[in-house]
Amino acid sequence: MSAITINEDIVHYEKLGRGRPVILIHGWIGSWRYWIPLMRQLQLKYAVYAIDLFGFGDSAKAPQRYTIDQQVHMLDIFMDELNIPKAALVGHGLGAQIVLRFAQQQQINGKGKVARILLTGAPLFDPGNLDDRIPPNTLKPLPPPDPKNPYAGYEIIPELQHFEHGEADNDESHSAQTLTRRPAGLDIALGKSKVGADLTVSNANNETIQNPAKLIDRDALRKAALERGNAVMAGSEKLAENPVAAIEKERVSTGNNALRNVLSVGSTGILAKCFKRAEPEYEKLEVVVAQMDEAVLTRSSYDFDAGETLDTLRQIQAPAVIVHGEDDPIITVPNEEVWNYITAEHGDTTLPIPLPGVRHFPMLEHEPFIRLIGSFLETPDISKLEVQNRWRRRSR
Repeated sequence: MSAITINEDIVHYEKLGRGRPVILIHGWIGSWRYWIPLMRQLQLKYAVYAIDLFGFGDSAKAPQRYTIDQQVHMLDIFMDELNIPKAALVGHGLGAQIVLRFAQQQQINGKGKVARILLTGAPLFDPGNLDDRIPPNTLKPLPPPDPKNPYAGYEIIPELQHFEHGEADNDESHSAQTLTRRPAGLDIALGKSKVGADLTVSNANNETIQNPAKLIDRDALRKAALERGNAVMAGSEKLAENPVAAIEKERVSTGNNALRNVLSVGSTGILAKCFKRAEPEYEKLEVVVAQMDEAVLTRSSYDFDAGETLDTLRQIQAPAVIVHGEDDPIITVPNEEVWNYITAEHGDTTLPIPLPGVRHFPMLEHEPFIRLIGSFLETPDISKLEVQNRWRRRSR
């Protein structure tokens, strides 16, 4: 048994082989153990690491560590502690969420710890607005000017002078109106509300909520955000004690969180959906399910946003292979709209591979999956990956 300590909490892992590093991260039910068959194959060419996430296996049962951000932080420290400068990452279910967020943070921070990623059983849901969804950092082009109507494409909004002087943000404080020099709908596209408007707006996660000016104590949020930033800088963020997390949890708990709905059946319910009691995999997973803290399911899903997840995957620049069993009883296979959306920016470096007849655990039930992982690691250009069931973008 190998382990490291991160902020006084144990992180258990196992390693086999030598060579280029590969890190395997398990899903919502399980531990490092179900990677053993894959590790035995890969150890001939690679140094293979399998981690027990916080709340699972022999790692610490510390609820303040169960959020995606905390698990991502753990992965970052893990690589530093073991002197792993760069690795290929394979994530399953919950592990796919963590790998995706980790790759995003590495890209934003200009770091290079991610060589390539493979996600399997990832929570890729259609949010229902992919046809007209505006990914972050992009804007729809403005229409050409109409000489007969020079103000076409602009909108009337309340004058901002009262708000700038610190008066209450309400409809009564805005009597004057003025033309804005910006395209209509731009505030919504950027996730900002129009001052004083009694409308639904898009929040930072691209979800539709009521006007936050009437629902949220802004001073409390500013204070909480400052505390969170200070904690992150200090490397000791504890989201379970953070008021921003509490507010976000309450908000999401009343909304449509597709992942939370899926995980609401609990670990034994998920296991029963994946395997029958007569199958050998059921007994193997039953042992590791008994080791996990049930609270990790809720904590890892409370801030999930389907659209934001797809936006993140769409923007990842590292080569990415997305594997999904077409008979997955937990996370149904993504539809054509989802596949098209996530490959729009990087069609040559993001490769979806649906697996017919495969459920949620391809590493346990689908022997060709192990060969697929080998090809994923050995093929420099993943667009040339030779697989029978690869998905290709349809020409329009």
